[in-house]
Amino acid sequence: MGDLSFVTDDIKVYTESGYAVIVGLDEAVKQSIAILEKRLPTRKEIPVVEKQFKLVEEEFSREMCAHCSEVKILRGIVNLIILEGPGKEVQLGVTKLEELIKKVKEKRVKISTALMTFMTSGGLISKYQTRFQQSLRNPVALEVGSELVLTSLSSNALDEAEAAILRDLSVVTVQLQGTAATPPDLDKVKEILIKNKNEANIRELRVDVSFIPVPSGDAMTKVRLVGYSENVNKLKEVLQDYQTNQVMTQEILNLPDPDMIDDFDKILGLIGMKRPKVSLKASHLPYPCILVSGPRCEVQEAQKALMSALAGLTSDNLVLQGPGAQRYFQTVGKVSMELVESSCQVLIKTQQGVQSISNPSPISITPQLSMSRLRSNTVRSIADNKTSLEIKLGSLVDEQVNVLVVPMVNRNPTSTKIGKCLLSKAGNTIKSKFDSAAANCTLRPGDVLQVDGPPSLGCSKIFFIECLPWDGVSGQSVQALSNGLKRCLDLCVQHNLQSVAFPIIGPGIILKYPLREAIQALTENIRQFGLSASSGSLTTIRIVIKPDYPDSEECYHDIYRHFSSIINQGGQAIFRSLTSDLDDITITVGGGVKLQLVFGDITNEITEAVVNTTDFINFSDDGVCKDILTVAGPEVEAELKAAKVNRGDVFVSQSGSFPCDAILHVCGEKDASLIEQLACRIVDHCEIYEFKSVAIPAICAGIGGLDPGVVASAILKGVKAATSTTPLYSLTKIRLVLIKIKVFLAFKEEATQTFSTAVINRAPVPQFLHASQQPPPSMNADLSILRTSSTSQQSIFRFLGLSRKDVDDAMTKLKSLYENQCSTQTFKKAELEVLTQDDMNDLKQLVENLGLYMQVDQGGLTVSGLKDGVSQVMQMINAFQHDSLRREVRFREEDDLYGRVAWCILGHNGNWERLSKIANHNLEMNDIAGGIVDAQGIQWTVDGRRMEASRPLTGHATQLKRLENLPDFTLPLYWDNMADDKNPKVVALLPSSVEYRMIKEAFKRTAHKTVMKIERLQNVHLRRAYEVQKKHISDKNRQIRGAGEKLLYHGTTEDNCDSIMKTGFNRRFAGQNATAYGQGTYFAVNASYSANPTYSKPATDGSQLMFVARVLTGNYTKGRSDMKVPPPLSDQQPHERYDSVVDKTDNPNMYVVFHDSQAYPDYLITFK
Repeated sequence: MGDLSFVTDDIKVYTESGYAVIVGLDEAVKQSIAILEKRLPTRKEIPVVEKQFKLVEEEFSREMCAHCSEVKILRGIVNLIILEGPGKEVQLGVTKLEELIKKVKEKRVKISTALMTFMTSGGLISKYQTRFQQSLRNPVALEVGSELVLTSLSSNALDEAEAAILRDLSVVTVQLQGTAATPPDLDKVKEILIKNKNEANIRELRVDVSFIPVPSGDAMTKVRLVGYSENVNKLKEVLQDYQTNQVMTQEILNLPDPDMIDDFDKILGLIGMKRPKVSLKASHLPYPCILVSGPRCEVQEAQKALMSALAGLTSDNLVLQGPGAQRYFQTVGKVSMELVESSCQVLIKTQQGVQSISNPSPISITPQLSMSRLRSNTVRSIADNKTSLEIKLGSLVDEQVNVLVVPMVNRNPTSTKIGKCLLSKAGNTIKSKFDSAAANCTLRPGDVLQVDGPPSLGCSKIFFIECLPWDGVSGQSVQALSNGLKRCLDLCVQHNLQSVAFPIIGPGIILKYPLREAIQALTENIRQFGLSASSGSLTTIRIVIKPDYPDSEECYHDIYRHFSSIINQGGQAIFRSLTSDLDDITITVGGGVKLQLVFGDITNEITEAVVNTTDFINFSDDGVCKDILTVAGPEVEAELKAAKVNRGDVFVSQSGSFPCDAILHVCGEKDASLIEQLACRIVDHCEIYEFKSVAIPAICAGIGGLDPGVVASAILKGVKAATSTTPLYSLTKIRLVLIKIKVFLAFKEEATQTFSTAVINRAPVPQFLHASQQPPPSMNADLSILRTSSTSQQSIFRFLGLSRKDVDDAMTKLKSLYENQCSTQTFKKAELEVLTQDDMNDLKQLVENLGLYMQVDQGGLTVSGLKDGVSQVMQMINAFQHDSLRREVRFREEDDLYGRVAWCILGHNGNWERLSKIANHNLEMNDIAGGIVDAQGIQWTVDGRRMEASRPLTGHATQLKRLENLPDFTLPLYWDNMADDKNPKVVALLPSSVEYRMIKEAFKRTAHKTVMKIERLQNVHLRRAYEVQKKHISDKNRQIRGAGEKLLYHGTTEDNCDSIMKTGFNRRFAGQNATAYGQGTYFAVNASYSANPTYSKPATDGSQLMFVARVLTGNYTKGRSDMKVPPPLSDQQPHERYDSVVDKTDNPNMYVVFHDSQAYPDYLITFK
């Protein structure tokens, strides 16, 4: 303490242990200490970032000198500033420094990452900071991170610094394309750029180059130049210069004649074109052209030179008749043509032949069938019978077809139930479309209105048929419906539509048609369509039946029966196939067992075991149990009554008269779980008894009342469990026999779910021969077929040369060479009349193969061309003439045999189908080594000893039958052979036959009786008279409905049965069972009516008899009891009468005929 001026008498100062001790009054001491503190120097440490301090250092020093001169500014450790001096001045300095730091401004400059990298690697940060320190009023700091950050006290300094950086530096990206972007051009570009970069960077880093591949399908690379703008621009100029002049490029040159493309290399030799630095390549893509490749400047010059040379060439065509000239100069004459080319300095190219201008008049030659096609026996070409018939169960509006056919009355689309369903699904869209289509047209009964289908329906067209309510068989309603149906099918062909769906039009509450009349109208029009010349593009005709209608089973059976009978007509297949939703379905389950879903009657089954569902108490109630026991006989029923069966047991009895080995009796008790157990136990019992096959009904789905879906699920689960858990050694076939449509569909749906991984196979559908296996399509060919082949072709040669003279000389020499090798031969019309269609095709093929020229005129056929070819044509025509003689003998044999013998094959629908004349002759002559072909075009191998035919690919077998016609009578195909004495023959039908099942199913639709047996009656005398009457009525009613043949029922007694079988139905016995509608013979539509004991009087054993008769109903009207003959059609035509009478014209139940030959007893059913 050197300054003691503050010491007074009241203040004393002592020194103790290095400290000054002041003693005095309290207030005086405080004042003295304050004076001392002011006089002592102060030291203050201030943390400041070094970069920030540098920005304010100059300004801070200036301020401190001006206002705090006694304060010293010292540098401490990193980022630390020390101020020493008087405390007040030091505190002022701290405040001043903090204010300056706060005034530092920041500016972020967005520059590319590449540029920031360049600044960092080139040390440009320190260079710019030094430069700005020298050139700017205020220093500027630079920092590189995600952005370039500039800091300074002055905004002006920041702006000037940013402008300087952006002015000095730049980044440029140049896109290389084509060859410059790929090696070797890319390598050359890199070499040039790197060389120029290194020259620029000798003293310091001035510029950098990088190559960036572009991730795309095209050849493309980007070059990025970064650095000082001056150097970047120089490299950019170097790059652009290379791409403009030196880069490899490819240009497309269009030829003046595209045909030059194939001979371009020869053309180059002809014109002497040589360009070593340029590649010239012919290409067909994207069109005939020349690809010129090389340095860009060279390519441009080459293009000009080539176009000039090509334009100076001379070209011309030489035309020689027939394509043989081309073939000659491509083979044996090739060397001669090459000599012409070299001697005349030309190029010669063959051109495609063109049509001849001449159009000679055709001559008509009608050939016979070719001997070379005798083994093909399909009468129609597959192109003519490609339409398939389908029967579907469901709603019409849900069908996915091109056309839906809908009936309507009085132009009202919703007048029928079908129309209302359509509107309900499609909404008002269909109504507006209908109104628009109907606005400007007049609709009469039978007319069809076409409406476009809305998106909500699965069709493109809707055909509305204007219908009339039922007014009797001879009224206008049937004709109107028939016209409408025919019109719909014709429209499908006209519009190239592929599929059409029909409902059963008529039997509803609006139109009120009898069901059989509605079906007859529909199927007859489809049959006539099938017989027409061509079905066009129409591949599918679908009939849709509502499965929940009361008469759906009857409707299905009638439709199927009609279609089965019309699919083949007179040995011809008029439709490709017939399938339905009720076709048998076969599923392969565990152990390879075949599980079959069958729509049918279990009493028709011939499996080794049959399952009966019963309650073991009531055996007389209608249903499966009654039917089975009636066939099996009283012994089985007695055994069943005496049985004591526990719940869930399977009782095995003898089979009695039922055609099986044993009957398995079960009681489902309307319990799904029990039914599932029973299905398992049925399979187990079959294994125990070593049964190979078993037929099972829908247990409890009939009179049991269980839901069919529940029953289906239970039985299928039981079968699946039984066949998948235990190996089966005996059982190979399980048939689930379902008599109701609703039940069959439920089983079908459940089967596809239960056995989702199994293979489900439909009933076999005919497969047709490949086109190459088809027989000749017609017998009406003529020589005009040859006009569309080689007869109208020419050989054209294209000449190309350097001058007109060279081309002319070459054309003259080539023509002379060819003419020296040719000859001409003329065949007269009489020599060609024996040629068949196949001969014509073979001749046409030979002419085309040999390259001959043919000319057809009224005199015959002239053939010109190479001598060897003309000679071969002469030999072929001579061979055809010899074949014709052999064919005539064969045809006479076939025709004669076809009238005497009928070979038939059992079709997949159970109907016998007659084979063609060729197959008929081959079978009769035992010429069967090559097999036969049926009417559908299916190939079969034949086992003559077993009378069987088998499919080569599938192994499916069917029966053959030989019928020997009588001299004056052709046997129906479904008959058996008759003896020469023509005595009536009774044939008992096998229950397993389709014929038996069809008759039985039709009977049981209305008659709840048990069929004992069915016999076919074959009486030549009666059938001959019936067929004569059928032709008479059919001819008379051709414009209305034809013969109107129906299968009807006639109850009889044992006393009358034999008489009817021998002499037919005799109207003289009219009156035995009343004559309410006339004094004729009565026939019922429903079997239930004729099954009444009044008409079918029971025998002593309780059995009854009923005839199934073919009846010619023709044109009918309502009868009266006093009628002995049908009434006249009208007063104006008293001699023209109806053919039969009925109980009511609206859906008749009874028909009466007055001519004995108008009905034929076809079958006799014995029933209980």
